[in-house]
Amino acid sequence: MKKPMRLAALALALSLLSGCTLPSKDFFSWKIEPASSAAVSSAAVKAGPKASACTAVEQRSDYKSLPSDQCRRLYEKLLDCAQDITDNKDENGYLMKTASLLTVKLSDDETRRTVMALLNDNPQLFWISNQYTYSFSLTGTTVQLFSRVSSQEREALQKKLDSVTDTILSKVSSADSELEREIKLFNALADRCTYDDAAFADKQQTNWQPYTAYGALVTGKAVCDGYSRAMQLLCSKAGLQSRLVNGNSKGASHIWNLISIDGKWYHFDATWMDGSLRTYDYFNVTDAVIKRDHTISPQNGDAADCNFALPAASSDNANYYKKCAVQVAALDSAARARIAEALVQAAQEKEVSLALHIDEKLEFGSTVQQLFNGGPYFFQSCVQDANGSLPAGKKLSYTAMQYSTCAAQNGISIQLAYASK
Repeated sequence: MKKPMRLAALALALSLLSGCTLPSKDFFSWKIEPASSAAVSSAAVKAGPKASACTAVEQRSDYKSLPSDQCRRLYEKLLDCAQDITDNKDENGYLMKTASLLTVKLSDDETRRTVMALLNDNPQLFWISNQYTYSFSLTGTTVQLFSRVSSQEREALQKKLDSVTDTILSKVSSADSELEREIKLFNALADRCTYDDAAFADKQQTNWQPYTAYGALVTGKAVCDGYSRAMQLLCSKAGLQSRLVNGNSKGASHIWNLISIDGKWYHFDATWMDGSLRTYDYFNVTDAVIKRDHTISPQNGDAADCNFALPAASSDNANYYKKCAVQVAALDSAARARIAEALVQAAQEKEVSLALHIDEKLEFGSTVQQLFNGGPYFFQSCVQDANGSLPAGKKLSYTAMQYSTCAAQNGISIQLAYASK
């Protein structure tokens, strides 16, 4: 769901908001049949000894992909103007300081793409409106940005966002690997945010916050734009390179992330992993996997729906199911012990989910059946073993757990539930 572009004389309004529908309810989870077995929490990677805070990085992928140095000069001028909100307001919002390129006339497309690159690379600039105007003259190109809020309001909102991100980043350390940082950031985002159905239903998009990192992290309500921009902002503060990907998924326009882990790029879709059940189905997947149910918009197309040049995502080295889930090669005593140990570890940390990865040598459907829905209910025995090692306040409730399967990756995500005291 994207607003149409509006063109008037020498002024252009660009819309970069995209809404996305949540998948149907049965996409994420199936209630585990009470009887015996169900629950798996993917063993979250634990950090090493505490060290110094992470070194923040700038996201400049789209800046580097701009077609010319002139576009990059305009980008830099717009970035310099980003904090300068005036007291003047019109129908587009509060006017900001104008950016001008003397003696340079950029085309419509170059100007649109430059503004898009600015907003794509800088999720921290949550106050900048999706509307802008520009004009040409004998002296060059001038671009007028608008703020959704006044300068005073922006400062107050910025303090709230900084407080939230500081809290999240206080639990992330330079001693953590890049994958460990990514896991912590996603869990923190998913803990704070839920999908904003009302914002998606509002075709006029009157509430801007769900489309921003501010909405996802401070108000805790967002659509896909907010999820992806919040993840990008957190990645930047944690020293990880990230960028946005435009496309379609599950029948609607959609936006998600590419994230670089140890020099390799992966698709990462926080929106579709944070439903009624937290899954890991789109946690660091390849181009081939994401294209099963996502369509990536073309490069250098319409500015409201296009992508800049995207890196290939061909590695599964940091795929969550393969790297972080409990690996199940057989339903034997060794697997039972590993799952029980992972459950104990997860329960001690009060984690909300656990993941399993079924070895490719096993038939996935029948293995799922044996784990959860057929006697002797293998997974229930794992929960019973875990509860035998857990204190009363941290015991797991097998019958209240839910699970979701991802056959394309041989993965299972299990929503943990805890017994009431």
